[in-house]
Amino acid sequence: MSFLKYQLRNLLPSLSEQAKSCQDRKIKQRLYLIKAIASSQRSIAGACQFRGLCRDSFYRWVERLLDQRKLEALGDLSRKPKRSPNQTSPRIERKIRVIKKREPYLGPERISHLLEDHSMQCPPSTVYSVLKRNKLISKEYRKQRTKKHIKRYREPVPGFFQMDFKYAPFLIGNIQYYQLSAIDHCSSWRLIRSYTNKGEAEVLEFLQELKRECPFPIFQIQTDNDAAFTDKYTVGLGLKPTGAHPMDQWCKKHGIRHKLIPIGEKELNGKVENSHKFDDEEFYSQEKINSFTELSTKTYIYNHRWNDERATKTLGWKTPNEVILPYVTTLAILEGYFRVLLEESLQPLEAETPERLQPEVPIYPVIAQIKPQKIDPLDRYFAWMDWEAAQYPKTALLPLSYMSISYSDLGGFFP
Repeated sequence: MSFLKYQLRNLLPSLSEQAKSCQDRKIKQRLYLIKAIASSQRSIAGACQFRGLCRDSFYRWVERLLDQRKLEALGDLSRKPKRSPNQTSPRIERKIRVIKKREPYLGPERISHLLEDHSMQCPPSTVYSVLKRNKLISKEYRKQRTKKHIKRYREPVPGFFQMDFKYAPFLIGNIQYYQLSAIDHCSSWRLIRSYTNKGEAEVLEFLQELKRECPFPIFQIQTDNDAAFTDKYTVGLGLKPTGAHPMDQWCKKHGIRHKLIPIGEKELNGKVENSHKFDDEEFYSQEKINSFTELSTKTYIYNHRWNDERATKTLGWKTPNEVILPYVTTLAILEGYFRVLLEESLQPLEAETPERLQPEVPIYPVIAQIKPQKIDPLDRYFAWMDWEAAQYPKTALLPLSYMSISYSDLGGFFP
């Protein structure tokens, strides 16, 4: 009897108890073959040939069994290659872990975009696999929203704001503070400020700063029916606002429409509501704040980061200031370089000058119009530039979109 058979006959009885609880059919089948060959009178080569088993497989199983001395050694090993040519490099994996730990609210797509700034190419699917492998993702799927608003849209030009109060998610020195946010529907440009109280005075102070800081004209501000924004549900029967509220008076003074959403439909103000979620994830959960002065300072810094540094997929991986640049550049071009040209080519029609009806080289179609009672966005653009909107045809603004695209692609006239 060979020494290998002698070793197997001493080991196999000790594995009989493990075999009773084993549920793997392949392990049981291999254990049966090893027992049969170890107890056979034939040689190992003859017994393997009689059983129809490759002798190399038998020696491989026995070597693992004698080395580990447990039944699991007869199971299938992983067929995963030791090296993969398409494996993500350790350098990129380390960078993904650093970014995720530094800013845990970032998802795979935003991390993939940030890696491009470090000359690293890694698709979002690979970033997700790395995060999951390193157990850096706490939730695989987000819960679906219980209430959805079917109509989703984005305003074509900046100037349509949504505004709302937000409670600071934790007390600071046992005092509750408030955040007032206004976000543009087109570009996601925001103004965020913190206050000690939630009232009409804070709203007026915020509106004055919004008017001063906003780089484009404001057409409309949409809010809910909070008493700080309207008196619709605080006086009378609550059928319509009286127009005497300080915010209504301020909007009327500056030619801005104040729009109220229907009560109980917060999804209509979803732009600013959604931004509050990002504030919790990216600001309040990452900062340790001990005083109102510190809260105001860090809120200001976070607001600057949102407008100048935070690129998102929704905006084509641009920041809000990069999105509004074509509009601001177009207004500056019209006001500066082409103002004389437009004034000469867009003179109002006069009955006593019929020769003006058919200019030799018309630049824009000249159409007589009567100024409407309500100021629309195009009139507001002219009014913002101190032009008389009623004297110029609305069709003059049709080339603005093409002009803004071309000048933004070329970098504009300004360095």
